[in-house]
Formats: sequence, C-alpha cells, structure tokens
Amino acid sequence: MKNINQRMTLNDDSLVSIIIVNYNQRLYLQKCLKSIHDNNHKRIEVILVDNNSTDDSLEFVRKNFPKVNIINLERNYGYAEPNNIGAKMAKGQLLYFLNNDTELCPNSISELVKVIREPDIVICQSLLLKSDGKVDSSGDFITTVGLAYKSVKKTDKIKPILSARGAAMMIRKDVFWELDGFDKKFFASFEDVDLGWRAWIFGYKVVLVPSSIVYHVGGKTVKMLEPQIKFHGIKNTILLILTNFDLSFAIKNIIMLPAEIISRKFSKIEKNANSDNLVNLPSFENFFKAIFWIIKNFGHVCKKRKKVKSRRIRSTNELIKMELITQGRK
Repeated sequence: MKNINQRMTLNDDSLVSIIIVNYNQRLYLQKCLKSIHDNNHKRIEVILVDNNSTDDSLEFVRKNFPKVNIINLERNYGYAEPNNIGAKMAKGQLLYFLNNDTELCPNSISELVKVIREPDIVICQSLLLKSDGKVDSSGDFITTVGLAYKSVKKTDKIKPILSARGAAMMIRKDVFWELDGFDKKFFASFEDVDLGWRAWIFGYKVVLVPSSIVYHVGGKTVKMLEPQIKFHGIKNTILLILTNFDLSFAIKNIIMLPAEIISRKFSKIEKNANSDNLVNLPSFENFFKAIFWIIKNFGHVCKKRKKVKSRRIRSTNELIKMELITQGRK
C-alpha cells in the first residue's frame, strides 16, 4: 500500500474518466449519456467499451455524442475485462465505472469527488435508487459464509461498505491498478465485491456517498446473458471464498457452501438475480461446473491468494468486527 503522502493529489476539478460497458443497450444509453452531459462536474471524459453489440448502439453514440471515446471489441468479454480495457485508455486520476442503464443527478460526480479527496478513502459508491425512489443499492457486503449481498437501507450519512457496486463506482486510478484492476477471470458478477474486499484487506477504505444519487434500472444485460451469469455467480462466489478469506474461513466455507445451497434449495429461499436478498442460488449442474472450473484454473487461484496474503493488513476477523463481513443481511 502506498503511503498516503505519496498518493496523487486530487482537487474538486480533477479529471474524471467515466467508463461504460455496453452490450445491445442503445435504449438506455441515451438517458445515461445525456445525464453525464448535464452534470455539473465539467472535467470529464467518457469511454464507451462495447462488447460487439448487434443493435445500433455505436451508430447512435457516434451521431449524438461525438465526444465519447469508443472502444469496439470483437466479441463479448463480459464486464470485468472491458472495464480494465477502458481504464487503460483513461486519462483521469479518477475512474467512474457506470452501468449503461443509469441516470445521474447533476451533482452525482462532484459529490463523489469531494469525498474521495479524503486521504484514507480510495473507492466510493453513489446511492443507487430505482425509478420509484426506493433504494436499489447502498453498498455491497458479504456474509461469514461467503455469500455476497447488497444493502437496501437508505441513509443520509457517508458510511463504510465492503464494496462499491460497479453500477456507479468511483476509484482512484493508481489504486485500481495497485489492486490489479478487476479480475478478468470473473467475466461478470462480483468482480466489484472482489475489488472492494481486496481494498479493505490492503488497508484502504471504501464508502457509500448518499449525496451522490444515481437512478438505476438494473438487470437488463444480466437478463440477456442469464445462463452465463448464473454459472459465473457461483464460480465467482467460490473464487471470493478461496482468495479473500483467511485460510481457516476459506476451508470452513468451501465445506459449508454445498450444505448452504442444499438447505436453501429445500427451504425455497432461492431469489432472482435482481433480488435484495443473498446471492442467487445455483443449480447443482452449475455448482459442479464451477468446481470443475476452479480445478482447471487452480494455478490462478493459488497465485491470487498468495498475493492477497502477502499484502494483507486487515484480517477476516477485523472485517467482521467492522461489520463489513456479517452474520446475515444488514
């Protein structure tokens, strides 16, 4: 971890690089890009990373928002790697990862910049609201068993969260690369949880900024890729457990995870991908596919775990005491 005094100096006028990953969502891009254009933080650049859309997304953006920088990928790379590709092109000291189905309020960006200037804060999340004003996400957390979930509690105070939701996440660019960016092996689902969790482990701080409000439709791209997302959801849950928990927790939770899935299946607690409850529960087929994937990629798992261990400043028990890892939903 860099010394606080060695970090890049930020001010209220710092350049913000907004990175949006898109796949066949031209309908939502219009509102999203217009709200960015209308925001009151004027030093921005917008980078659109397109996963080889087959609709008219790119033609629409080129015609109506010509200042947007477009990266057109040759296939669908999911969510994690396209954001890394966009971050490599970014010129700003701050990266703002934004979903294409979001709409910013005029001060959404400036409110985040004010907070992330604080020396001990490196990641912020906007308060995500649904169109009816209900909370979509006030930060992500994880249970002691290893299941990720989003908080839907409304608050007007800046508060620590385990991770910022990638739908509206701001991070210092130097810290993003210090954390190795999003793990591209995740493809999609929980790469934001992984990043935030590692930030806390490395000694950094992640917070929710409720004065930065972003409206979020949610789940549109997920529904288009539902079979893939269900597989990656359980595979990435196992990855999180194996790489970010202290060893005793990792071993215990890998043993307990199948029992947890079975008990919830029989209790009929399974929820859909947009639920406010715990992570969507997998089919047994996807669970065993995920185990096979872990075995096949065990070298990556071990390498990542070794790096996390070497950089660990905060233990799992410390994060439990801080109520970032919880016994159940907060």
